[in-house]
Amino acid sequence: MIETLAKIYEDTVKENINYLKKLEKELYGKTEHHKVVHETLFKSSQTITKKWLAGKKYLRTKYARDAILEYPKDVLKLSLILDATINLMDDLLDETLSREERAFYLIEIVRAISLRDMYPIEDKLREKISNYFNKLIFVAISEQIFLEKMKDKEGEDFYKVAYDYFAGRSLDMDLFLEIPLHELKYKKNEIDEIVRVGRIFRTINLMKKDLIDLEHDIEFDIPTPIVMLHQKEKPFNDFIEYVFSRALGDVPQRSSKKAEPIIYNLVNLTIKEQKEIVQLLRKERESQRS
Repeated sequence: MIETLAKIYEDTVKENINYLKKLEKELYGKTEHHKVVHETLFKSSQTITKKWLAGKKYLRTKYARDAILEYPKDVLKLSLILDATINLMDDLLDETLSREERAFYLIEIVRAISLRDMYPIEDKLREKISNYFNKLIFVAISEQIFLEKMKDKEGEDFYKVAYDYFAGRSLDMDLFLEIPLHELKYKKNEIDEIVRVGRIFRTINLMKKDLIDLEHDIEFDIPTPIVMLHQKEKPFNDFIEYVFSRALGDVPQRSSKKAEPIIYNLVNLTIKEQKEIVQLLRKERESQRS
């Protein structure tokens, strides 16, 4: 599925080119640079699609499609564009990029923003998108507060703060469930129920990502609870079991009839992530023994 979604995103370059060809003709009376522009934009689009395909960046839209089996095609591009925008901004903050790489990232962010604003969006959905970016502001600020608190914590006190850190970051899943559910005319209470479980899934999903990225995060001095546990020379198992227990304990026992199938799928996705984390830890223990 990721290959299909990456191709859909890369094909959005054509929408930019259609406008840019008209602009070039308006300015110069002819179109002779559009091929170079097309190549440049296609290359910039691959700054993120290559990472999706390699599993270096997680595609929230993909998880939403896995959970929502009747995912509406009309909002798929919009979701991918927003997904790419967030991934790109995250890399600009965390990654060490060359001048050329940074230029491609900026081109791609601007390209994605231009596409987002081309799509007709209802006022309620526009408000959700605006609220989502406010959530990201909250996440960015609170993340640093939690990381600072974790420095002086040990044992379960550390686990509690680290869990809040992941729970805060899990808000970045909200919009990617809200967009298709809004399009499908789900009620607010139904969307809220699904989003709540989506955050539980994302909490486990993010923890898995940080385990996989441990060496990379240490190399580039990116602080995470997993990095801190490594630096404190503490085992991961107890913390991970704490997160599993607390997160899965928050899954509601009952839900509305319409939300129930999607919640069921999200819980199954969460359990799948849990199993993959257990496998990661087993491989790590085996490599240490050999």
